[in-house]
Amino acid sequence: MSKFDGVLIFLLGIPVTLMAWITLSEEEGYYMSEAVNQGFPMGIAFIGLIGAMGLTLLMVGLFIIHINRNN
Repeated sequence: MSKFDGVLIFLLGIPVTLMAWITLSEEEGYYMSEAVNQGFPMGIAFIGLIGAMGLTLLMVGLFIIHINRNN
């Protein structure tokens, strides 16, 4: 993978992470409602998983850029 691929992966991780962050901050949104979170908080866990994937994209992008920094 080239440095350009790392930049694209990093830039793809930004909106995914922001989407999860904004969704978690909406108190009356669907994923925070009582209908989804009865018993086990599945909505919160799902959005946490999406946020973790976004952070993984950010870190992988930075790692690829770091590995190819001299190319």
